[in-house]
Amino acid sequence: MIHRRLHHRAAALLFTALLVTATAPAGAAEPLNGYRSTAFGMSADEVWARMEDDGVIGTATHETEDGDLIIDARLEGDAPPETGVRYVFPGGHDRLALILEFHPDPSLAEGVRARLSERHGEPWDEELAEQWFERLRGDMPEGVQALTVWGGDDGNRNRFIRLWVFDDYVSVEYLDLELLAGAP
Repeated sequence: MIHRRLHHRAAALLFTALLVTATAPAGAAEPLNGYRSTAFGMSADEVWARMEDDGVIGTATHETEDGDLIIDARLEGDAPPETGVRYVFPGGHDRLALILEFHPDPSLAEGVRARLSERHGEPWDEELAEQWFERLRGDMPEGVQALTVWGGDDGNRNRFIRLWVFDDYVSVEYLDLELLAGAP
C-alpha cells in the first residue's frame, strides 16, 4: 500500500511552478519545515536517527532508476487502516526534499485537512486551488477527487503541503521545490 503511487515528477514540478507564481494568504501557524521532527535538507542518516522518536517503524529503503533514495515506513500505533510514510531524497542528493503520508481510506480526508489547518493555518483560497486543479487535470494521476494546498506564506515560497484526495486513498505531500528539483 505504501508503494502504491509516487506522483510523476514532471507533473509535480509543473504544478509547483504554478503555485510559486500564485499569491498565498498570510498567517500560517507553523512554518513548513518538514514532517514531524525531520526537516527539509536533512541527510538520510539524520532522518533515520529521528524516525523512532517520530513513531515511524517498518522501514524499507530502495533507490529508483533516477537515483532517488526512498525510505518507506508506517506510523507506529496507527490503528487500521495504517498510515504509510515515504521520505524522498532526489537523484543523488542526500537531502530530504519530499515526504509523503498515505492514508488508505478517503473518508479520512476531512480529519487530515483539519489537522493540517490546525497546525499550518488555513489553506490557500479554494477558488485558486480549483483553478490550478482544473488546469493540471490532464497531468494528474487517475482518481483525483480534490486538492488542497498550504504554503509559500511563511517567508519560504518553495515549500508546500498538498493534500490529495483520490478515489481510494488520501496523500499528503510535504515538499521543498528547490530541493526536489535537485538543487545542491
